[in-house]
Amino acid sequence: MIRLNPNSGTQAIYLTLQDAARDWTYTHYLFKLVHRMSKKAHYFVGYVIQDNPRYTRIDVATNVADTNNVLLTETGYYDYAVYVQNSSTNLDPENALARVEIGTLFVTGTAISSSPAVTLTDDIVYYGG
Repeated sequence: MIRLNPNSGTQAIYLTLQDAARDWTYTHYLFKLVHRMSKKAHYFVGYVIQDNPRYTRIDVATNVADTNNVLLTETGYYDYAVYVQNSSTNLDPENALARVEIGTLFVTGTAISSSPAVTLTDDIVYYGG
């Protein structure tokens, strides 16, 4: 599972994409993210930092909406799909060559619960029993 922070600067995503994409000649990876509750879709072309048979590192910012980044303000679970393509600007999976990976992405949020602060006054004597 991929984990990202919402509305943040550059973050790294590590995947193993070359194994599934070995039958295709391609130059770029297209990402499609769909929020599981709202069904809102987001697309970006991954900015590849490292791509080898062991792993692919993609850098993405979640505070900018452009071709290589995505504005993610909605926390929770997303379904993601990665496509191979030869375009650095195409954001439509229908125009990509093939889907090479699907999975789950989690965008972290604030804690659901927190512990209350306990303050004790100095003028009371406390005894343990």
